[in-house]
Amino acid sequence: MEIYQRTFTVGPEGLSTRELFRLLQDVAGEQCAPLHLTGPDLEKKGLMWVIIKYRVEAERWPRPGERLCVNTWPGRARHGMMPRFYSIRDTAGAAVLAASSVWAVVDRQTRAMVNGEELGVTLPALETGEEIRLPGAVRRLETDGSAAFTVPADYLDENGHMNNTFYYTVAERCIGRDARRDGLREAATEHLSEALCGDGLTLRWGERDGLWYILGEHGDKPVFRMNLRYGR
Repeated sequence: MEIYQRTFTVGPEGLSTRELFRLLQDVAGEQCAPLHLTGPDLEKKGLMWVIIKYRVEAERWPRPGERLCVNTWPGRARHGMMPRFYSIRDTAGAAVLAASSVWAVVDRQTRAMVNGEELGVTLPALETGEEIRLPGAVRRLETDGSAAFTVPADYLDENGHMNNTFYYTVAERCIGRDARRDGLREAATEHLSEALCGDGLTLRWGERDGLWYILGEHGDKPVFRMNLRYGR
């Protein structure tokens, strides 16, 4: 397997945080397509891809109208978890942003994680030297803000739960930030359980030294944890 590469142009209004994670999600699927390991391919086997963790480190935030190249490649699977790495560079080859993620394969009926390798869901691992470290634990901070949120139907994906990209929309609304205006320098996310249509989430957030912490809970069950830091 080779590194998958795609060029794209940032829209005139700039790149939002949700659009970044949609891009990362899309190129991962595009690289899986020749191996018949996309979401629809796994659905035929009663399985689905689920994102567990993300990490993003930006040298700078992409500019409106800028032409960029995104690369992605899989890392070595560990205990059923499948790492994936990304890099974004400008037309001169300068680094703009790097990311890492951890994916899992889940049984669609039981919603339990399974070992994808044992079920034929395998991606040949690559090592490029450009990999940033894999996502770790989100840094938890005291929270002083809170809000209620109900998952709408148009936030769902083909797996029947809230798509991971919309968590960033919800989080930024809470903290009053927008990457198109403020620039995003780093992000770390843990997806802990799924949110279904109509689920009522309690959102809590707090900030220390420019680092934001956002927590989403459904009842007493955590759904996601997130750190975001801004700056151009």
